[in-house]
Amino acid sequence: MVVLAYIINLLAPVVNFLGMLGLCACVIYDDLPVLLFSGIMAVVGLVFGIFAYRLDIPPRWTWSKSKNDLFRFSVTAVLGYAGSLAMWPGAIYLIKVLAEKVANVA
Repeated sequence: MVVLAYIINLLAPVVNFLGMLGLCACVIYDDLPVLLFSGIMAVVGLVFGIFAYRLDIPPRWTWSKSKNDLFRFSVTAVLGYAGSLAMWPGAIYLIKVLAEKVANVA
């Protein structure tokens, strides 16, 4: 679980940016199943965040060697993991949409 948390934290800056753009694209293109799956992943992220907080793994890759004392509250650490995991479906959706647009142009 520690390795999985560090991988999520390492990829979080890129995935969170692409995920936010992807979730905006889901709203624009009316793709509600992706939004629903993103909500499910957020719930999974909440559970994962609770366990990661107990293992003293903070949810940001830049703070990966620090302690959870930076957060003061476990809620912020848990919500950080929920947000990170909720952005994955949006990031994958955005990449898929961009790949289809490029394939149609070529």
